[in-house]
Amino acid sequence: MLLPGDQLEELCTQARSEIIFVAPFIKTSALERLLSIIPNAINLSCVTRWRPEEIIAGVSDLDVWHLITRCENASLWLRPDLHAKYYRSDHNCLVGSANITSTALGWLRQANLELLVPLSAQEPQLKKFESELFLGSVQVSQTIFEQMQQTVELLQKQLPEIQNFRVATELELEVEAFSIVTAETWLPALRNPEDLYLAYHGRFEELSRASCQAVLQDLSVLTLPVGLSKSAFQVYVGSLILQMPIVNRVDKFLEIPQRFGAVKDLLTSLLCNQNLEFDAAHAWQTLMRWLRYFLPSRYTLSIPNHSEVFGRSRTSI
Repeated sequence: MLLPGDQLEELCTQARSEIIFVAPFIKTSALERLLSIIPNAINLSCVTRWRPEEIIAGVSDLDVWHLITRCENASLWLRPDLHAKYYRSDHNCLVGSANITSTALGWLRQANLELLVPLSAQEPQLKKFESELFLGSVQVSQTIFEQMQQTVELLQKQLPEIQNFRVATELELEVEAFSIVTAETWLPALRNPEDLYLAYHGRFEELSRASCQAVLQDLSVLTLPVGLSKSAFQVYVGSLILQMPIVNRVDKFLEIPQRFGAVKDLLTSLLCNQNLEFDAAHAWQTLMRWLRYFLPSRYTLSIPNHSEVFGRSRTSI
């Protein structure tokens, strides 16, 4: 019986035009081994998730970004809610339990018991999976990498006992009934971003009923670990919201400072096919508050001629 790593290497050698790696956890040593057998001419898309606590715990590596940037035709994508392990080479694929780590792929003496099953990529369900996968993913840029690196460094200083990290599952149960959006369509609902930390600590009695409903919706999508200090919380949320597709699209648009109406129109165009009823002006006002609060050094705001102009600061471009 072939090891999962042997199966994945064989799949890579079969590629003629395209390879897609999808795994929540990716370690540099395992990825480097796979990249060594992939010709430069092959288009490689690598989809993973970056959660600061997982990076600190060592189950995944930020430095895979440097490996990807050294490849001629490779790109790295993030999807915060990713759990699937899926590998495709043209029309062939492997689906199973193995991440891109030496332990999962069987390349260490004490390896995990994992499974990768060969399937045809022409299966309708797999085609649908890929389509939905990239709709909710954002492509990593140097600024996203640096933001996550900053978050990891701050958490390492403030929370050295990373094994105590856990997701606030009791809060997730409370939020479930309010979760009506996904990562693909998420925009912040809470009008006052400073109230997010109050809710994170369970201080709902200090919020209005409308704010409670909005904050529960936001927390259901962000799924934060417990135990963050306020400063760590702010930078953690900042790193997460840049991974949300609509926020990421707005962030790119703001590389050139934009007037209020231009961003409002962009949000309308991005959500016009989602059958969602929303007030674009209200949505942009709320998102602007979140960007200024959670990523204060990343953006600038000016009001020439009584019209707001919002954009990325020069140091962040």
